[in-house]
Amino acid sequence: MTQAANEIQLLLTPYDDAEQVLKDGLPTNAVGAAAQLDERRNKGNQALEFWQETVDPDDLEEQRWGVIAPEGPRGDRLIALIQPLIDARREAQGGHPVMIFRVPSQMSPEQAARWRKQHFDVNAELARDLPRYQLILGDLHEVPLALQQYQSTDGFVGRLCFREDREYEAYVDKVLRWEKARAEAAGNVKFFTVHDGTAATTMGYRSLTQPAIARLAKYEIAAEDLGDQSAPSASELLEVVKRPEPTVLFTISHGAGAPRGGWKSEGDQRDRQGALSFGFDKLSGGDLGDHPFLPGGIWFMLACYGAGTPDVSAYRHWLERLKQSGQFSGPAHTVLAGLPPSGQRPFIARLPQAVLANPNGPLAVMAHIDLAWTYSFEERDTGKAVARTSKFVDCVRATVEPHRIGSSFRELLKAALLTNAEIGTLYDKAESEGAAHAQDAARLGHLWMLRQDLTGYILLGDPAVRLPAARRRLQRAAVSKAEARAHEVGSQESQGSKESQAQSKTAAPSFAAQPRSVDALKLPPDMDVDDVERAIGKLLSGSSLKAVATEHDIEPKKLSELKEIYRAAGRAALGTK
Repeated sequence: MTQAANEIQLLLTPYDDAEQVLKDGLPTNAVGAAAQLDERRNKGNQALEFWQETVDPDDLEEQRWGVIAPEGPRGDRLIALIQPLIDARREAQGGHPVMIFRVPSQMSPEQAARWRKQHFDVNAELARDLPRYQLILGDLHEVPLALQQYQSTDGFVGRLCFREDREYEAYVDKVLRWEKARAEAAGNVKFFTVHDGTAATTMGYRSLTQPAIARLAKYEIAAEDLGDQSAPSASELLEVVKRPEPTVLFTISHGAGAPRGGWKSEGDQRDRQGALSFGFDKLSGGDLGDHPFLPGGIWFMLACYGAGTPDVSAYRHWLERLKQSGQFSGPAHTVLAGLPPSGQRPFIARLPQAVLANPNGPLAVMAHIDLAWTYSFEERDTGKAVARTSKFVDCVRATVEPHRIGSSFRELLKAALLTNAEIGTLYDKAESEGAAHAQDAARLGHLWMLRQDLTGYILLGDPAVRLPAARRRLQRAAVSKAEARAHEVGSQESQGSKESQAQSKTAAPSFAAQPRSVDALKLPPDMDVDDVERAIGKLLSGSSLKAVATEHDIEPKKLSELKEIYRAAGRAALGTK
């Protein structure tokens, strides 16, 4: 194992340099004190399990959709700008009103929990009447990050933040335009790694890109491995994202932090911090214009400050302790210089704003709101570095299938909830025994870093959007195997019951397993039988034809015909008419 593999790596470069910040990484024993810093915060910060997990997570009529906006005139304006989207979501959830919540601009994590109890879950509504899909409007100084992170523990939460009114309108227009378009092509996945020779991106390629592509292949999802391994450049990425196809793009790179001499102004920092680093070359929001950039796609960006910069970094107190104790193996001031000084306004990065506002850009971006470490994909709590990519693979797989991005993104956040539960268990053990064992202290430190790294990912865009792609289905060979097995079981059951049937004086309906022929359904090739079945189920339970047809992107007349065929076949199987 190389020396780099024994270090904790940070995906950050100065804006005016190609060298990785903390190029030698941090020693793994540096996390020992991390878990001592916020023991009280861990108590009671568990998964809420508020909504039912047994219903379809993509069904807006079951899950509902709502808005969280700032208080005052600013919030009024933002709500008005997305009114066409509100109208569309109300129709998609069967005409049920869209709930709108107004929030103050400042909240601590504890205040966010209190706001939920006092204003969101006030026990006046059934859980199904409250929106699990929640769209936050405004920047981090308008609706606090603490609220987004707390609501995301069990909700599907995204944020829209733009500088100009026209950008909100352009995004809404883009979403509605793609939702009206007919999804014909299957979605695809592209991994783009910036091979800049640094330890962090090398680790990302070895421990995330390569294993993830191999795992996705098991789901019959072929992912492309992109990124020039000798001369990385922004122009290569820009060429890739021009293609008009439903794509999930996963990039691994450094994010740009403060230049060696510091930012010239807060405005300069808001324009450029979090830009993608290609060595000396950087890609910021101002470089894009209206050129096609992942049209209708979904972008997962793994880089420091890719989503934005918080008011208080989750790592500041830990890094300051390490600096004082001399445990940094590189220029510590470069890391700390990129962290927001006390009192500075937090902000969403300009790059994701620019691509989401682009009419020819993606529908959602998943990215990191703080310092992004390698912990999220290379865990160390077992005493050695272990590549764990399943959380990312599950998120990508759900996105490309395609499920709504809010429920897909939750596949990643589940790992943070499990990690938090493990931390709580170790704290309880320490309290019951009077003190933590030495090995538990190290384990706690690694788990603390893992949790902080995972909870730093946020979703930008409407959480109800999905990749405009045809639903993925098993290959015909796999379906044929299932049908053959069903026929075999049916034949065995039929043979075994011949004697009893001969002795019976009255005929009875036969429930022997029968092969379900996909061809017999006569569905168009772009329709998924499971999706159609779910749609028909909603109609049979009383949902409106128009709402269900819109939700599942099926022509109302065709859906009505399929419902009647389905009902007639079901009644015939039961021996009724």
